[in-house]
Amino acid sequence: MIYPKIPVLLYHSIEKDYFQNRIDVLDFEKQMSYLKNKKYISIFTNEIDVKIKNQIILTFDDGYKDIVTNVLPILKKYNFKAVCFIVSNQIGKNNIWDQNQKNYQKKELMNKSDINEWLNNGMLIGSHTQNHVDLTKLEGIKLKNEIENSKKFLEETFATHVKDFCYPFGKVNSNSYKEVKKVYDNAYTTNRSRYLLNKHDPFLIPRVDMGKKLNNFKIFLKLKTFYEDIKFLKNEI
Repeated sequence: MIYPKIPVLLYHSIEKDYFQNRIDVLDFEKQMSYLKNKKYISIFTNEIDVKIKNQIILTFDDGYKDIVTNVLPILKKYNFKAVCFIVSNQIGKNNIWDQNQKNYQKKELMNKSDINEWLNNGMLIGSHTQNHVDLTKLEGIKLKNEIENSKKFLEETFATHVKDFCYPFGKVNSNSYKEVKKVYDNAYTTNRSRYLLNKHDPFLIPRVDMGKKLNNFKIFLKLKTFYEDIKFLKNEI
């Protein structure tokens, strides 16, 4: 059987600036227009069909407010769907995990009403832990709480199933991997490559970083060639 190589696209904030992991709203829409013109179909991870070409998975980390204000209308315009990874203890607050970074800029996160709007429009949410901490530095009950309690809170608060998890900062070790595997169906890293079912671990899914200004040729390289695949580095767990 020939398995399709599925680009799992990684985004963070989509704003009217170019700070760190953000891209401009107009550039994001150009990317979505390109995908639509090339007949890409957006799916969720549990909908992968090895017989269908041009499948993509759209993911957004952290749950920024601009995902619902700027991204959602564009996704609806092009009939795409996506999953957004929520930091459960920071809903309606801001990105405190970036405070020690150079050129830190405070960013507002989605509140409960925003998340409900996201869900009501056919999108999904996943867990990005309770507090967006480096899981490789935690053990025991602290590790377990970050992984399990975030799922429990999101499911109870938003009456939805949370099957997807995203490792904060892309950091994962053996302990966090094992805990995540107990309660989720899939987990995402920041490792680079298109996702290949018969090669990659579904709890270490690689992604294609799209958080930069990209021309159409660069998008083509990322999605249709081995450009991203050759940068894959196996997670050491």
